[in-house]
Amino acid sequence: MDIKALRSLTKLMNDNGLIELEVESNDMKVKMSKAGTAVAPAAVVAAPVVAAPAAASAPAAVEPAGEDFSGCTAIKSPIPGTAYLRPNPDSPLFVKVGDTINEGDVVCLVEAMKVFNEIKAQTSGVVKKVCVEDSQAVEYDSDLFLIG
Repeated sequence: MDIKALRSLTKLMNDNGLIELEVESNDMKVKMSKAGTAVAPAAVVAAPVVAAPAAASAPAAVEPAGEDFSGCTAIKSPIPGTAYLRPNPDSPLFVKVGDTINEGDVVCLVEAMKVFNEIKAQTSGVVKKVCVEDSQAVEYDSDLFLIG
């Protein structure tokens, strides 16, 4: 599939108000999804019309002094890229310290090669620490959040 075909699919999504589109041909499967919706990791994914989130001026969380995180489970980045803690610059954070989350909840986005990948919690619990700032570059297996 070439870039013209992807642009045509993007136009189709935008013209019809679609948030997700999946197309399959003999040798390729393409799943396009706008930010804030589920993204299939095994598919070729493109995120059309996503405003590039601006860097936050304040840190994402303030770490309480002397808190012990030894019993916490880390949510790690599955890919290298840029972590975004909110769906777009005008939206609130996905999660913050003290929030209770459930397994499967979206906690942030990691952008890699213009594709916004939803990062979901693998466990339920309380967010004890936010390990990255909004718009921060992250490496594979970097800690994003600590859940207790």
